[in-house]
Amino acid sequence: MATLKLKLRNELDNSNIYVYYSISKDIRLWRKTGFIVNYKDWNAKKEQSKLLDEDSKKINIRLSELKTHLEKQHNIAISTGIEFTGDWLQKQIDVFNNKTPVVELDILTNYIQKYIDDAPYKQNQKKELGLSAGRVANIKLFKKTISKYETEALKGKSIIIKDINLQFVEKYKSWLFSKNYSINYVGKNIANIKTICNDAYKNDIQVSNQLKNIKGVSERKEPEEIVYLSEEEQQHIKTVPLLREALENARKWLLLGCLIGQRAGDLLSITENNIKNLNGMMLIEIKQQKTGKQVAVPLLPDALEIIKNGLPYKISLPRFNEYIKDICKIAGLTQMIKGKKPTSVKTGNKITSLKTGKKIDEKVKLNIAGTYQKYELVTSHICRRSFATNFYGRIPTPVLMNITAHGTERMFLFYIGKTTYDNAYQMLEYFSKLAPKEKIPQLEVIHNTGTK
Repeated sequence: MATLKLKLRNELDNSNIYVYYSISKDIRLWRKTGFIVNYKDWNAKKEQSKLLDEDSKKINIRLSELKTHLEKQHNIAISTGIEFTGDWLQKQIDVFNNKTPVVELDILTNYIQKYIDDAPYKQNQKKELGLSAGRVANIKLFKKTISKYETEALKGKSIIIKDINLQFVEKYKSWLFSKNYSINYVGKNIANIKTICNDAYKNDIQVSNQLKNIKGVSERKEPEEIVYLSEEEQQHIKTVPLLREALENARKWLLLGCLIGQRAGDLLSITENNIKNLNGMMLIEIKQQKTGKQVAVPLLPDALEIIKNGLPYKISLPRFNEYIKDICKIAGLTQMIKGKKPTSVKTGNKITSLKTGKKIDEKVKLNIAGTYQKYELVTSHICRRSFATNFYGRIPTPVLMNITAHGTERMFLFYIGKTTYDNAYQMLEYFSKLAPKEKIPQLEVIHNTGTK
């Protein structure tokens, strides 16, 4: 059953009075009524001003009329199948107050901001309420890039949503590439454009009829050098002398991560509450942040040894990335290998420094392919990749995929640098162990016999 209340959200001399509309478990809406009151004069129980002067009486009457108006519109919306959103509530309040919305939602940057504001009420990929912090950060960065495009390429002119067509997208892509943004980042921008425009369409904002023809941009991934820690390297890291407690602590996280195969965010969030004893089997139970999937990873003897005196203490992800590079350098992982390293690259533009106020060269971080010393390429991601690579062929691939949360076997094999042929050899080896006395099919090379 829907609940409609009038509330304050802060304690100020001029506090906004809000409408709080709880439509269902998943739809809870807040919007300003357009009326203000001193919080000391507000009766939360009666949802009205305590004062008895003429102005306060008028406000109380208007607030009561507003509730009646909203309840009536709620019933109409139910009977006509209208979707309950923040925009719907705002529109009803604006109609009651005989005003038009201040925000022009047909302007792209305004609508992006609306999308950000509505993030807590939007359904995420896990079918739960509320977009993730990472997704919101991505949309905020997208808005910043759009604003930069408006300033530099459009001379400050705002982009109207209905004007976002194929021609616009091509011009925007060209500008992004001219700024040395990666193909991956350009692709995310185009995907965000489609997301925002589709959301605007659902809220009766006019969009281009070419929207459905806008294609995404995907990076053609070439085989790359797989950077991981072999079991021999892990053993060496385990025994190398370290002079700082912070490095010893980070080493524990690193080695534990290589044995449980989780993303860094999940790894560094593990507490004693995640460690379970299931009929004598010790395991770590985690709800993965990215997928929302519940996984249980058995603790191997080496992992139990790492945590026998308790888990390592908490550490931030930036510090973890910094320390494990230092650890691997001390451990002598200095061999030259191919890989991609985050590098600051000048864009050719000048920006104003927030610290000094002076004009400085604008830089962006790009993953630059090259040949580097191995420790330079070590990041938190090496934990999950080392687990997947080292245990491939020893643990059934579906089990590994369940732990590492890869959606398809193709993705998993690409991730660890394997091919379908490697999988065939693994299967052959598996059958040889199952039936050692039976004749095992042999792989042989069939030469090309076609005529020239």
